[in-house]
Amino acid sequence: MEGNPLEDIQRSFDSGNPHVAGFAIPTTITVRAKVERERHTAYNIAGYLPATGRTLAEKPWVALGAHYDHLGHGGRGSSLARTGEETLVHPGADDNASGVAAVLAAAEQLKNGPRGRNIAFVLWSGEEAGLLGSAAFTAKPPLPLDQLAAYFNFDMVGRLRDNPLQVQGAGSSPSWAALAASANTDPTLKIAVQNDPNLPTDSSSFNLAGIPTLSFFTGSHDDYHRPTDTADRVDTAGIDRIVGYATTIVSRVADNPDPPAFAKVEPQTRGRGSRDGIRLYTGTIPDYGTETKGLLLAGVSAGGPAEQAGLQKDDVIVEIAGQSIANVYDYTYALDLMKPDEPVKVRYLRSGEKRETTLTPRVRR
Repeated sequence: MEGNPLEDIQRSFDSGNPHVAGFAIPTTITVRAKVERERHTAYNIAGYLPATGRTLAEKPWVALGAHYDHLGHGGRGSSLARTGEETLVHPGADDNASGVAAVLAAAEQLKNGPRGRNIAFVLWSGEEAGLLGSAAFTAKPPLPLDQLAAYFNFDMVGRLRDNPLQVQGAGSSPSWAALAASANTDPTLKIAVQNDPNLPTDSSSFNLAGIPTLSFFTGSHDDYHRPTDTADRVDTAGIDRIVGYATTIVSRVADNPDPPAFAKVEPQTRGRGSRDGIRLYTGTIPDYGTETKGLLLAGVSAGGPAEQAGLQKDDVIVEIAGQSIANVYDYTYALDLMKPDEPVKVRYLRSGEKRETTLTPRVRR
């Protein structure tokens, strides 16, 4: 740097002139990085009720399950904690203590009835890290998977209130649609049947293994993956109603000599489609239970990019970042193409009226 005092170089940089040339630094930098793999052991928890009387010969098992893990203190990853909440305990009352409660309540109801098949009850670990517990079960099953007639999943069933119960994965068997409708004896329970079994929850592990699945879900909400997902916000009476409905379906499958046939449904996603892969935060809360052309919003997170853009509950996003949106899979594909802090144009419908706004996504903490 002889002849180029540092003061002169700094002054040229500070001038704001975009054509200021740099200078060579005659040195070599060596960087060494070391990656240490951390291994931890987690456990699934399982029990079963044996068949009463003579066990049905064809596929003598059914299974019910829910994941019992959550986010702890949040931190990095899939936490949606807001400013000031980052290190607070994430109780996970709806996601997924509600599902665990539903499985235990179902066991209590089913234990006194007749059962032509054995009924397994499994609480999964590692769901939030990528369906690890259920994937381990299907990879090295403690019972042969060809003996499993069906799997029933409970994930976030604690916010029924006035919302419909979403019965997901009905396309995995031609038996499900009629059974889902006929099992509902509660005139106030609104059943919304969704066909796609390729879901970001443990039922997908069984769907991939060729087993008919149904997954029960009461919808997303503003407390999802936040410290505000607390027990006082759970609708316990609603869980009882869901369990009553679900156990009717389970009992019919457990007693029917003919197990439900499996139907393969191809994933509709064009991109990753995995919630673990989505690192951008838009503050949208999709309505997974209503089949409509576009992305129907069940709500928007307070203070999030969607709310700041003026989006509201019941809006239907039909285009974002130049990508047409026909369903939630198109939406996750569009997220792959977006960049944090770069505004994108959003076209949406509100009460049938076409509107347009600008949304600026952020990096999810």
